Amino acid sequence: MDLATARLDLHPLPLAVVEALLADDVALADRLTPYPVTAETFAGDGSVLRFRRDQLRADPSELPWLYHAAVLRSSGQVVARAGFHAPPDAGGTVEIGYRVRPEHQRQGLATEVVAGMLAWAGEHGAVRCLGSTAPGNVASQAVLARFGFVRTGEQWDDEDGLEWVFTLEPLPSVPGLR
Repeated sequence: MDLATARLDLHPLPLAVVEALLADDVALADRLTPYPVTAETFAGDGSVLRFRRDQLRADPSELPWLYHAAVLRSSGQVVARAGFHAPPDAGGTVEIGYRVRPEHQRQGLATEVVAGMLAWAGEHGAVRCLGSTAPGNVASQAVLARFGFVRTGEQWDDEDGLEWVFTLEPLPSVPGLR
């Protein structure tokens, strides 16, 4: 299951790819994907990858909801990563996470990734989406605001510290998939 937006192809990372990345076997990860993988491609994502590995080991059917590599079609390069923390809960809620590589920021890619992920989630049973950001992450907050997310609280994340929580309900009909 791949998602496609105007400029991006979003590929879920199968368990074998996640395990290769966690083992620092970049060459194997590169062979297992339809896009180039270098040591920098998923740099800094170790904790997220460990969590997703454990989820995929427990339930491989969660793959479409989890971690995706966003590949810019014009260059074939991974420019962002995005996904939900898990499939929808019993109430239909998902939580989105995304990151754009620094050299590709300020090009509308985060907005495009979020649009594609929200559209897909809405088509697959999600009715509400959460997003959390550091209080100082104005760029990410602006992306969420574009879709109508509103700040609904805050939480403490053991890895990231204080986060503001934003909620979008109901999920809008978001054009974003090709």
